[in-house]
Amino acid sequence: PNQKQYLGMTMTSESTSLLDGSGTFRRVKRTSNLRANIFLFESVVVLSLYLILIYSWRPIACPAQAHLLATFGAIYILRLNIMSRWLLQRELGMEELTFVILLWIPSIMGSYAILAKDISNVDLVVAPFFYILGSYLNTYSEYQRKIWKEGDPNHKGRCYTLGLFSWSRNINYFGDSMLFAGWAIATGNWVNLWAPVIMSLTFFFYHIPDKEKYLAIRYAEEWPAYQTQTPYTFIPYIC
Repeated sequence: PNQKQYLGMTMTSESTSLLDGSGTFRRVKRTSNLRANIFLFESVVVLSLYLILIYSWRPIACPAQAHLLATFGAIYILRLNIMSRWLLQRELGMEELTFVILLWIPSIMGSYAILAKDISNVDLVVAPFFYILGSYLNTYSEYQRKIWKEGDPNHKGRCYTLGLFSWSRNINYFGDSMLFAGWAIATGNWVNLWAPVIMSLTFFFYHIPDKEKYLAIRYAEEWPAYQTQTPYTFIPYIC
């Protein structure tokens, strides 16, 4: 489905934060790359500070853990910018250029770096599994939707219900929660699970109801059938 979740969680094609601050889920077409370039600059700064925390300010004793955390951070920031420049055609909202990239994401990455503890060999395997699977669910679901939308003119303006979105109506949201859970496990400190927990609760009780209320109106003819076909709102085959 066409949807938007705040950057730092996920980026998708419908903007809930309009440039003029009014309404919800209205498509705002990109007119230039100015905001994408600003976001790129902010992302590089955030990633640089994160790497400094890992390698210099409070060096992590285990090199493998330090490299894993650094890799997770670099991949995530890279993915966000690929999403913003290629997968999405909309303009970035002001809250994405301010709250999300300057406060929300740094708070998570800072917590992951500062509160990191020694990690077991098992967690060194489990963490990448969750991170990679979550990234796949989040990004590949958006890629599938984009290819479907652009592959046939008749698909424009229709609700996408295939691929990974047939597992859950918000599979990309679930993917984000999973990847941040894997990232938290890589820190060796269970306190850092605060991020995916808060993220999941926010998705389930706020973003998803708000988004699906909009989609039920926009795709009035297709939405009931999609709900029947895919009854799972968030976690596939569970809820």
